[in-house]
Amino acid sequence: MEIVITADSTCDLPELLVMQKNICIFPLSILLGENSYLDGLEIHPNDIYEYVKETGTLPKTAAVTPAQYYDKFKQFSDEGKAVVHIGLSSAISSSFQNAVVAASEFDHVYCVDSKSLCTGMGLLVLKACDLRDKKFDAKKIAHRINGLVSKVHTTFVLDSLEFLHKGGRCSSLARFGANVLGLKPSIAVSTETGTLDVAKKYRGKIDVVYKQYISDCFENSARADKSRVVIANSGGVSSDIIAYARGIAEGKGFKEIIEADAGCTISSHCGPKTLAVFYMDN
Repeated sequence: MEIVITADSTCDLPELLVMQKNICIFPLSILLGENSYLDGLEIHPNDIYEYVKETGTLPKTAAVTPAQYYDKFKQFSDEGKAVVHIGLSSAISSSFQNAVVAASEFDHVYCVDSKSLCTGMGLLVLKACDLRDKKFDAKKIAHRINGLVSKVHTTFVLDSLEFLHKGGRCSSLARFGANVLGLKPSIAVSTETGTLDVAKKYRGKIDVVYKQYISDCFENSARADKSRVVIANSGGVSSDIIAYARGIAEGKGFKEIIEADAGCTISSHCGPKTLAVFYMDN
């Protein structure tokens, strides 16, 4: 059977790569007041930053509905195709459970909980495409990707706690303390639970912090799958810092270095000038 790889828009893969790999994307919805926009299609991170600047409030996000998944899964099933769907961490959104509900109506639709977000999730999507191109069947692809979930390194460093605070994910006291002390937190996604937690706290000017974070990310990459690494940012990170990260990645032997823009979901929670490095272990 022909296999279709599908994913939530939160995988944040570059549009050109999505087209080249023939990935079907399900956009989450971004709510600005009473208006709803499709992530990556009708709204982009800069729109969110302007909205927060003007209103002082964060947008809300809405999961992909079971009906939206069902319609696409049915289309592919009617065409005689199997589907491997890789979803946003079930600990962060109900999208994955909605996909599971829709997939239960079909014999050849398999869902994988990435327990990740942004291009950490995107790495799993790309690996699924690799396996599809090697002629693995859909069930085996889903099984293999499930086994790789725990191998994804998903971390990012924030310039400010402002957006996390506005979203209710950071107390006023913690935000005040971070501002006074000049702390820049690095957030990690647990591969066991799919939840977010502070991994490390950096101090200093943001460009110095970026370089320390990048060095820390690659310091323990000896066991990494060197076929691919992603450097992502939510806007506002200088090209010099991206080039610095590329240089470190090349020096560590990574073959494909992907630069990606964080999408609306992570930008809504983390704000501008967020930098992330994603890779997988062997």
